[in-house]
Amino acid sequence: MSSKKETVHKKWSVLKERLGSQDSDQTEANLENAEPELCIRLLQIPSVVNYSGLKKRLESSDDSWMVQFLELCGLDLLLEALDRLSGRGVSRISDALLQLTCINCVRAVMNSQKGIEYIVSNEGYVRKLSQALDTSNIMVKKQVFELLAALCIYSFDGHVLALDALDHYKTVKNQQYRFSVIMNELSVTDNVPYMITLLSAINAVILGTEELRGRMQLRNEFIGLQFLDILSKLR
Repeated sequence: MSSKKETVHKKWSVLKERLGSQDSDQTEANLENAEPELCIRLLQIPSVVNYSGLKKRLESSDDSWMVQFLELCGLDLLLEALDRLSGRGVSRISDALLQLTCINCVRAVMNSQKGIEYIVSNEGYVRKLSQALDTSNIMVKKQVFELLAALCIYSFDGHVLALDALDHYKTVKNQQYRFSVIMNELSVTDNVPYMITLLSAINAVILGTEELRGRMQLRNEFIGLQFLDILSKLR
């Protein structure tokens, strides 16, 4: 066991050396064959280069690698980093890129079967994800709404967690209604792709429940927030 730790430590030292001497124009760290332990250590050095490399590694990982990454709190570290970056505005382009590459890693986790199962079976992750909406970065908010919509469609539990996350965000931000964040964004944006994402999210929230009565109730909540008026203006 100790020899394995030594091997990981040695590999980390080599990787850290390489990262330290990277060219400034390199776009991503080379983590093609990196073990989960090394990627976890890498998350302690937040940078666009490191997140981009991690995203690529996550996308190419098999189930056992992903499970190990999750058990080592990889998703926790990503969401904590995203939370630190959110809520403080985006004054620099570098901060905006850091946010975006970080949420891309979260998306890569959720795009895997093991990843989305893990998120749905562990309360709290979706709430943490929703807190990333507290940003002026439209690209980040777009991704968060897409992920919440995916959860709504994925399963009954996913739908429940997505609604709970919106409720949580409402409480944290002292808003009156759980769908205020969606409707507020829809009423002020002139970004067409973002607009489409918001409309898709509304659709997913409504269709995510199989019961007709439940769908009508959700639909009426949106209508009560002037959805039809906003929709007519968008046309």
